[in-house]
Amino acid sequence: MQEPVYKTIIGWDIGGVQCKCACIDVNLAPLSAKSTSFEIWKNPNKLSEVLKDLVSDLSLSETIMAVTMTAELSDCFTTKAEGVHFILDAFVKAFPDVSVMCLGTDEIWVPARQAACDPINFAATNWIAAAREIARSVGEGIWIDVGSTTTDIVPFREGALNVRGRNDTDRLRFGELVYTGLVRSNPNALASWVPFEGEWHRTSNEYFAVMGDCYLLLGEIDPKDYTCTPPDGGRVTVQGAARRLARLICADTSFAKPKSLLPLAGYLKERQIRLIVDALYQVLSRSDVKGPACVTGAGSFLGMQAALRAGLSVSDTLAVIPEMFKRHFPAYAAAKDLAIYLSCPSKP
Repeated sequence: MQEPVYKTIIGWDIGGVQCKCACIDVNLAPLSAKSTSFEIWKNPNKLSEVLKDLVSDLSLSETIMAVTMTAELSDCFTTKAEGVHFILDAFVKAFPDVSVMCLGTDEIWVPARQAACDPINFAATNWIAAAREIARSVGEGIWIDVGSTTTDIVPFREGALNVRGRNDTDRLRFGELVYTGLVRSNPNALASWVPFEGEWHRTSNEYFAVMGDCYLLLGEIDPKDYTCTPPDGGRVTVQGAARRLARLICADTSFAKPKSLLPLAGYLKERQIRLIVDALYQVLSRSDVKGPACVTGAGSFLGMQAALRAGLSVSDTLAVIPEMFKRHFPAYAAAKDLAIYLSCPSKP
């Protein structure tokens, strides 16, 4: 039987707080990219509608989809397997006439119906295609990607992944995944003490602020980069960030002014970089791992600092990722990786 011919490939990165897609043609030319904030645990049954909305302006005839995900870990699902099944079902519901392929932790693409038979192999796979794209382009080094929620530290060698961990639990153990990110990380998970007006203050163990508030206050990000709902549901402004950070030491802005909170925010930034550096040194302690570092992600400035502090040179990734896909890299990489797979005459 003759295989179907596809004109476009849509790559997907389904996260717990954001859904991203990237569209390319069969010649790998970039076509479009979109994303939307969607906190899946608040209304999981809306996922199919979110997926359809993201590609509503695209023709889906002669299209194939490349799916990766991390949203299966959301606590609205009892198990990761349940989450994978739910996400795959959402794609079938949203796109009943479109071919959907899934990337496994074993780096093999299979149809969604086959993926459903081994769901754990398809949990938390959004990093794999992106790391493979970096490895193909650079050859040897370490990919550091600082996202809104997590940081990936992925060594590669001879154009292929050189990792010890394949699932998130193992990746955390081996230093290849750090659960800290630019926006959503809780500051009190980084420091039990923070400096304020010449004294050390214990931090409140509450969900009062996120690291996005630190970087908003420091001027390191724009409000559009604050890709989650603020803990207080308030405004994504410097004043709103200061209001939330003040509560970290059980104060408010009548006492803790935005300017006086800058050292506190700067200290938390240093603590976060240090967390990434610790994991980076763990990975670098392997005899078969070396630089350069390839740094990407919304928090690339943090990854850059971590790489330099670990003594690594930094390779330019501008030529690897088309400008259109800078904020959609895993989704773009998924589409490109599937396109390469489809063009291979000896594919498994």
